[in-house]
Amino acid sequence: IGQMGGGAGHMAPGKIGGGGGSSGGGGAITGKPLSRVYSSSGAFLGEGFEDEPPILEELGINLSHIFAKTKSVLHPRKGSVQAEFLQDSDLAGPLVFCLVLGTVLLLKGKVSFGSIYGCGAVGCAGMYAVLNLMSVKGIDIYRTVSILGYCLLPIISLAAVSIFVELRGVIGYFLIPLAVLWSTHAAALFFVILLGLDECRWLVAYPVMLFYACFALISVF
Repeated sequence: IGQMGGGAGHMAPGKIGGGGGSSGGGGAITGKPLSRVYSSSGAFLGEGFEDEPPILEELGINLSHIFAKTKSVLHPRKGSVQAEFLQDSDLAGPLVFCLVLGTVLLLKGKVSFGSIYGCGAVGCAGMYAVLNLMSVKGIDIYRTVSILGYCLLPIISLAAVSIFVELRGVIGYFLIPLAVLWSTHAAALFFVILLGLDECRWLVAYPVMLFYACFALISVF
């Protein structure tokens, strides 16, 4: 009994010490504290893991390009528009703008989401065909939709004004052509820069003007 007790007394500390030592060694490898806690907000901003890109980047949404395109639509000048932004076939902005336009018209008591997306789909397909017939470079349908969708911003402003002001009178005779020409100028400028159609700018602008005139009619009437 004494020997067993002594053996047990001799073995137990060794076993415990060895186990503690090995667990301590394991703790040195796998148990060091994390530098940051994983959270849903961190995952959205790309801060969940060190090598994980932001979720917006994974979805192909570039906020800097969205802001740059929106700014270019508000102030369309050839020197201020960069072809790099136009190469980005971002569809998030156009979809949001169409949704905003439908929501603004909904405030007037008009449910026009079907007309907006239907007119947009047919118009974008037509512009895609026309531009590819006119240009040697060619353009894909995604960039066509992206440019036409971003240039809806003046039409959205027109629809917002129509909530408070009746545009079927003298004021409308001034604001409606202004919004249509503004959108037409911006979109035609983007297509000319992207495709190198400087000599055909007016030919590009004509179908674009018809496209935005349809949206102006939807917004006002």
